[in-house]
Amino acid sequence: MTKKIFRFFAGAALAGAAALACSREVVEPAAQQEESSTVRTVTFRATGSQTKAQFGQKDGETWPTLWTSNDSEVKLSLNYGSATAAAVTTSEDFRSATFSATIDFSGFSAPYTYYSVSPSSVAKALSPSREAWKVSIPSEQTPSAGSPDERALIIAASSTAYSSQVDASDVDLYFDHLTAYCCVSITGLDLSGQTVRALEITATEPFVGDWYWKCVSHELIDYGASSTLTINTNHAENIWFGCAPVDMSDQVWEVSLITDAGTYSKFILFDGDNYQLQPGVVAVFSVDMSVDTDFTAAGSGGSGGDVVVLSEEFDNNTTSDSSSEFSSSKFSNFSGSTSKAYTSRYGGVKLGSSSASGYITSKSLDLSNSFTVTLNVLKYGTDNGNVQVTVGDVTKEITPTTTDTAYSLDFDAATSTSTVKIGTSTKRAFIDNVIITRHDGGSGSSAEDPLLQETVYGCYLGSGLEWEYNPGTDQVTRSYDEYGFQTYTLIDPSEVEELEITGYKKGYLKGDGNISITINWRRGSTNVLSENYTMKIIKEDGPKVWLSDGTHGVIIKK
Repeated sequence: MTKKIFRFFAGAALAGAAALACSREVVEPAAQQEESSTVRTVTFRATGSQTKAQFGQKDGETWPTLWTSNDSEVKLSLNYGSATAAAVTTSEDFRSATFSATIDFSGFSAPYTYYSVSPSSVAKALSPSREAWKVSIPSEQTPSAGSPDERALIIAASSTAYSSQVDASDVDLYFDHLTAYCCVSITGLDLSGQTVRALEITATEPFVGDWYWKCVSHELIDYGASSTLTINTNHAENIWFGCAPVDMSDQVWEVSLITDAGTYSKFILFDGDNYQLQPGVVAVFSVDMSVDTDFTAAGSGGSGGDVVVLSEEFDNNTTSDSSSEFSSSKFSNFSGSTSKAYTSRYGGVKLGSSSASGYITSKSLDLSNSFTVTLNVLKYGTDNGNVQVTVGDVTKEITPTTTDTAYSLDFDAATSTSTVKIGTSTKRAFIDNVIITRHDGGSGSSAEDPLLQETVYGCYLGSGLEWEYNPGTDQVTRSYDEYGFQTYTLIDPSEVEELEITGYKKGYLKGDGNISITINWRRGSTNVLSENYTMKIIKEDGPKVWLSDGTHGVIIKK
């Protein structure tokens, strides 16, 4: 086994942000060295818009590009072999850096080509078959005052192909920016008294997430990329971010500024063919929110108000009182097709038969505060049975009359996964227009919900079924269906693992319940979990939302 120790030097010249391509100096092979020489010096001669960048004040057409104090590590590879981490030492002015690594030549043959990606955290798996290196552009970024998030400032380099392990004392690595950069400002809003929490951009096409860097052509190829970017920021102007070089022409972006008072959203169309985001180039643009802006108020966080958790008028009925059993496919709020319940010409539901009682049962509801059940009841012929409304171990009765009458029954708090059973004590009766209203702020408050102890995005479904967002590893995406329901997705590229949380909708407020949340969790080709839960919003904090059924919970972003 032959191992060589390389020492790399990286230098930075200032260049125009648009200058991407420069001629590359060809290195003539040096004389053959002794095999005992284990240290070789490799010089980084960065070209064009080069090196890790901390963007400063614009000077003419130039943004200075410098190494930063947090550039602690790059990754290096020989011929698509395993990546080797190399610690970085920056110069005092951060205009250059040095780093060294031990390269194992075992199993490799000429030509020898060296590749490097910086920062180390974004460099994932190598793919010899694709001649590519997977890189990850964060879909959640926290920029500094004058620069994108350092994890989104991605550069990569390749060397000349060498015919021998030791035929040169220097190897040039030609760095180019893989990511494009944007500086966006939100205008047209009076934000007096509001605290900005984040900016979210959802694009028609992916522009962050996982990509393959084609090591020879330096292209980025979509590989599980994301179309949603969240930028953690506390201001509305000069917000920086990094993304893949994409063509925005004819794309639609939804731009949402999230504040503690709510979210301002606007759709913008990049109409035409002049909207190219290019690697290493800074695109500066603004979004005027003063026209055609949607505003969704944040949850008040208070405990007052009533919430209707179920409303059913049974409008899909037949003209018969007995020929068609009650179908939950028609009335998804209830089940009971085998419980002596029938659709009715009366317009509601006929419960029971001439020889047996009947009932219907609601879907799972959040009744963790006091609530009221209202319904219309009508006597059936000469039958004298009562209508019973049961929640848990509490039953309340109504004696039907020959007049169609609305009744209201008040209940103390039950649970966040309660069902309401409506049936007859004997034989038949008609019911209609069932409305169940939860009185938030009453007894049974969710303040003691164990989910409130959690603060990290993810799901909390019990032992072995917890996923907490890891900003160093996970990707985050959000997508919306045609009805506005959101799918919040966590992706761990290193483990080929994906968690989807579906069911939240913009406009929901704290206290809203009866929210159907679907969890789909996959690890490779293995299905870890596919389950539905009925949850309530128990807390909001800026873009962060806590949903729980009292036992299971999720924390997502709006």
